[in-house]
Amino acid sequence: MDDNVVVIIPAYKSSNNLVSFVQGLIIQNNLKIVVVDDGSGAEYESIFDQLKNIGVIVLHHDKNLGKGRALKTAFNYCLNNFDDVVGVVTADDDGQHLQKDVLRVIEALKQTIIVVPNKNNLILGARQLDKKVPLRSKFGNFITRNIFYLVTGQKLSDTQTGLRGIPFVFLQNLLNIKGDRYEYEMNVLLSAKKLGMKIIQIPISTVYIKGNKSSHFNPIKDSFKIYSSIIKFIFTGK
Repeated sequence: MDDNVVVIIPAYKSSNNLVSFVQGLIIQNNLKIVVVDDGSGAEYESIFDQLKNIGVIVLHHDKNLGKGRALKTAFNYCLNNFDDVVGVVTADDDGQHLQKDVLRVIEALKQTIIVVPNKNNLILGARQLDKKVPLRSKFGNFITRNIFYLVTGQKLSDTQTGLRGIPFVFLQNLLNIKGDRYEYEMNVLLSAKKLGMKIIQIPISTVYIKGNKSSHFNPIKDSFKIYSSIIKFIFTGK
């Protein structure tokens, strides 16, 4: 696999598993990888130093600004530093995404950009929300995807997936989408049609480690932001 796709990983207080995950992607697949340390703090410096030592580009926020802001930081870096990239793939730092699934999203993205030019697809790695999924995650996704369908008319099986393939030409537009935390990813989905992106889903493995305890998603605060974004979209269209 060549290096014309950048893998972007927003990271906040990540475990050492992130290092082995990223190392496998680099060694086996020659990928460019950008990790954004979203204000993890001094006790996590060794993890990001290890990433730098294996060739990862590590960007830093002095304080925690949120997943959406971390993604925007990475998008802006890619726009200013890469001219040979066709797209980016975003992945989470909490072990929910397998290397093989990241590669599947990369291949799906490249198929729509290189093999079939002018197909501007937003690729979603959609988890199968079965019995393996913690109840709070299953319920939250059920509510969100049904509200999303009512608002947009599009059925998505996993609106909360962080594994996404994005054509490079859309990065500038994505910098202008509002949201600094988890609501940003919902705002991207809501804006996709207006931007001319067709959402394509490909199935990926469902992985929840220890009931998803490593997730920094706040069920109350972050859910409120997500649903507020949807309500705003209903009334304003943006």
